[in-house]
Amino acid sequence: MSFYKVPDNIINPITEKNLVSGRIVLPLDTDGQLEAQLKSMGHSDCIRANSDTDYLDTSWWRNLPDFDWTVAITQGVRENIQWVIEPGFELANRGLIILDRLTFLEPTRARSEFLLEKPLSNLIVLNPRPIFRADQGKTKDSVTSAWMVYDKAKPTDRGTNIDFDVSWQRPKYFLQKNERTTAAASDAMD
Repeated sequence: MSFYKVPDNIINPITEKNLVSGRIVLPLDTDGQLEAQLKSMGHSDCIRANSDTDYLDTSWWRNLPDFDWTVAITQGVRENIQWVIEPGFELANRGLIILDRLTFLEPTRARSEFLLEKPLSNLIVLNPRPIFRADQGKTKDSVTSAWMVYDKAKPTDRGTNIDFDVSWQRPKYFLQKNERTTAAASDAMD
């Protein structure tokens, strides 16, 4: 078993806001954890890498069929992150969605061009911090994580929509449905 795992329900913040649709490429999901979560939310057209190094091969990217979005958890990819964000954005019809630490947005020399030229349409800050440890130890990352959406269809002069997703582990549509049912029952009693 790997030391890291994809947290349960981590995909909820982007699927519940309908930020991803169409064919999705998952370059860092060789064990299929993100794909399984996407499929459980109704997104069945997913392509994932077969090995942990496929995304480092330009021929892998070039041989992909036409796709709409690249979705990846880039936390911990370090110096290889350019191999995900550059082709992931350029080759996708719609854009790139990554989960990373908020420090990703610091304009380091390696990312400055990307951050200046690509439209960050949505930023979804997660609370509580995700636990990536496979042993489910209670040790959380000491830095806040966020989903970052780079949508090519969004005009660059429109700014970034910033959301704070508290209790992201629970599906909002279920909670909203229960709240509506409770409110309707309460109204019926009045």
